[in-house]
Amino acid sequence: MGKQNIVKRKPKSAKRSKSAKPKPVHKKRGNVFDAFAKQMFGRLVIIIDFLMSYADVDFIEAIDLSKIRLAPTHYIGQHGDERIVDLVFQCPLKNGGGSLMAVIIFEHQGGNLKEIPQKLHKYISAIWDAEKKEGKKVLSAPYFIILRTGKRPHRGPPPTMADSLPKGCDGKPLGHVPEIKYKVVDLPGWDFRKLVGGPTLRLVMGVLQTMTVGNEENLPEAFLPLREIPDGRQKVELTQELLDFVDKAMKAHNRRLDAAMVSEILKPAFPDEEQAMIKSIFDEKFDAGVAVGEAKGDAKVAGAKAETGRNMLLMFLRARFGRVPKGTEKAIRQMTDPIALESLAAHVGDCASLDEFATALK
Repeated sequence: MGKQNIVKRKPKSAKRSKSAKPKPVHKKRGNVFDAFAKQMFGRLVIIIDFLMSYADVDFIEAIDLSKIRLAPTHYIGQHGDERIVDLVFQCPLKNGGGSLMAVIIFEHQGGNLKEIPQKLHKYISAIWDAEKKEGKKVLSAPYFIILRTGKRPHRGPPPTMADSLPKGCDGKPLGHVPEIKYKVVDLPGWDFRKLVGGPTLRLVMGVLQTMTVGNEENLPEAFLPLREIPDGRQKVELTQELLDFVDKAMKAHNRRLDAAMVSEILKPAFPDEEQAMIKSIFDEKFDAGVAVGEAKGDAKVAGAKAETGRNMLLMFLRARFGRVPKGTEKAIRQMTDPIALESLAAHVGDCASLDEFATALK
């Protein structure tokens, strides 16, 4: 009987251990933030602005900014999550004597950075191993920046390898301790006035910090740099990308981005078009379709979509060309097909002039 009980309990126990797996909440959250950081900072315009604003002066003076390139993934190594979430940039020196390798490491969990020194040793070893295999005689010098978006700034000096190694009676580390210098950039998201750089960089960093901390009420302030971006098309595209990230970050915490918050975010940058943008771009994704209604197949819905499509198309044209001739606007106002309007809106960016767009409109 005892044997039978033991045999019966084993499968139950095994089943229970399988179902007791913790939910990957942090992994999901990290993926959302890391994907956004890599997407934004992988753009040369943003990373160059970031380096010029936050890197050391001697580093900026030594490198040729016009030749900075995203380095191949094998510089980080073929295994491990690090090569997925962090970025490496090859920065040739002005004097032609080699390169500096700028490694940007994203820390979104607000940890104490104690694992950073060991990670940096792995990074630079992987970079040098790859360069040796390529036959490079002059290896790249490393330059590490930790971009930290925690709730509180890091306190005290940055951790070193010596902190993890044994020490003698005098308190000094034993052996020959290899130390790698690195710079820590703490995003002061609770005070947006401390953010430096161009409007796009400040916009990205402000939104990243705000969502990391979880202070959604600060989003309208974080989006204010949008007003400084002169290119209307770029402004709209950035808004779409940033709100998409905000939506995903909030969903990771079982919250939703609603129409009221989107309107408050957009109003300063798009004072006359925020409602049209909500209806046409963010309608389904952010539950902002108040005027559209719930009946998707209803004729009234189709009319509302056409109206928002016309408004959106005119907004794109004004942002790109400054003004829209009365004849062109009249032709657009007479259109009723939402799909055709959407197709024309996508075509605006490819047109070199209003005349070219007018040809496509016919």
